[in-house]
Amino acid sequence: MQLLDFREFTPFNQLREKMDTARLGYFELFDPAIHLTGNERSELKERGMLKRLDEIKVLPDKTLAIKNSRVLIYNPDENFYRNSREYPSYHVAHCSFLLESAREQPDLEYLVTTRLAEDYELLKIRPSGEISVSQHGFVVCKHCLHKLRYKDFDEFRNRKRGYSEKVLKSFRLEEFFALYTLYPLSFGQRPETADSGLLGQ
Repeated sequence: MQLLDFREFTPFNQLREKMDTARLGYFELFDPAIHLTGNERSELKERGMLKRLDEIKVLPDKTLAIKNSRVLIYNPDENFYRNSREYPSYHVAHCSFLLESAREQPDLEYLVTTRLAEDYELLKIRPSGEISVSQHGFVVCKHCLHKLRYKDFDEFRNRKRGYSEKVLKSFRLEEFFALYTLYPLSFGQRPETADSGLLGQ
């Protein structure tokens, strides 16, 4: 049996005209190797997933993804920020900090999430070994903004310092992911699987 070419099928095109749809739609067959399942989407949005950097995909625009969804990532260990005397930050791009981290600590796991919030959970490990979870405010990584040249952010040029500080302070995840679509991403074809993570970039 030969299927009709619906692009040339008059009743179909008349229906499209009535619906005021100028363009043909696009369908991508579900493949769990490249598309998030319902459970994975829920996990990313709720509690997140722990992943090494080499398990996180770097897209051509240098943003980060798990399968067909962009993500943000952060180190969930409160001691990391205390020891490095840094304010907790999340990453939205394959920045210089993550590149260095991948070289120095390839087995370090990051919390990967699609939850857009003002604060995220950190693991607090006391000297006694007791572990608790606490909510903490986060800021975006300035190295990520520089990597993406987000809104012309530049962390090195002194004459743009005032402007870049404003971009950093006014950064909002909702606005960022309106520019860089969070989900779903369409690849058109199955991507190559060999070393697509951070270490291969």
